[in-house]
Amino acid sequence: MRKLSKLIDIILYTIVAIVLTAAITSALWDKPMIFSSVRSNSMYPSFQRSDMILIKSISDKDTVNIGDIVVFKVEEGGLSSKGWIVHRIIEGNEEIGYITKGDANDYTDQASGGTGPIKREWIVSKVLTIGNKPLKIPLIGYLTLWMEKLQANPYTMPVIAVILAAIVGISELINGKKKRRKKKSGLDLQLVYFFGGLTISIIMGATMLATSQRLILPYEVSVSSAGVIMGSNVGIIKVGDEIEKSLSELSNKGFFPIVATVTTKDEQIDFSHSLVTLKPGNTIETTMNLKAFNPGKYESSIYVGMFYPFLPSRLIYNLSAKSYWLALVVVSLIPGFPLMLYPLIDRNMRKKTIKEIRRLTRRIGSSINIFN
Repeated sequence: MRKLSKLIDIILYTIVAIVLTAAITSALWDKPMIFSSVRSNSMYPSFQRSDMILIKSISDKDTVNIGDIVVFKVEEGGLSSKGWIVHRIIEGNEEIGYITKGDANDYTDQASGGTGPIKREWIVSKVLTIGNKPLKIPLIGYLTLWMEKLQANPYTMPVIAVILAAIVGISELINGKKKRRKKKSGLDLQLVYFFGGLTISIIMGATMLATSQRLILPYEVSVSSAGVIMGSNVGIIKVGDEIEKSLSELSNKGFFPIVATVTTKDEQIDFSHSLVTLKPGNTIETTMNLKAFNPGKYESSIYVGMFYPFLPSRLIYNLSAKSYWLALVVVSLIPGFPLMLYPLIDRNMRKKTIKEIRRLTRRIGSSINIFN
């Protein structure tokens, strides 16, 4: 039974690691990375909704061929609102574009979606295959799809985290006497608290990351001329020009306040709402103001952070202004930190922890001396 329990733990941890890796890496680069959950049955029987497929990012220099299953996002035409699409290339080339189709669909994307051939720069990844069969993990994608639905209420995942903490606490109360009778050595209980707190922090961080946004703004400031840049809502502007554009909608659909921050390292850009606390049900439209004074080409990152109010809002903003990722890590650690530190707070557990650390240190020192 003990071996079976460990096997189940390994499987569960592996599933959680895969899902978190898929969610976090996709959010970091704003595109599917490593793993991607299938959201429809358009590629059946190659894969279907709820499968998780393994994908490989490709650069502009990599070639794609007829028969490849690729990940792309259409930037113009009828399919531009569909987001990331995973379909097979059936015709075309890099010069004229590619014709794509879902294996289960009767028509090509071009015939049914009202868009032209897929441009090479729209393709970002390939689905990895062995013998023309895609590498996939059945059913695991349901967890990611389920988590995406929970994003509509940003407090659902924290509730789950609290439930997990309660389970850990109840488990220790029930099993505490048994463990004391057995007088187990080692750091088993301390690790339970540490990883329990770490799990809560990871869930909090993943939820905040999923509801935040990273926006990329390419533009150019010129001394003499104005123009258009593909993919930019600003384009080329002259020194001295000032442009105001709509940026993002900040919305709190939960039942507790949310601290929203909007930050960038670009000194030419400021925002209508850099820091705001959203009450439940509140929605705010934010705008950016670009004052062009330094000539050059820019590709500025704008972070729209949505944080739980575990710290004062001004402190969260100051951390986010230095680095969004710093703010995310610090705020995520706050709810799980007490549980992780509990083995050092409890007197008896602290003594045992120090004793075990010293014992492990001596053992490591002895091992090093043997090799010397």
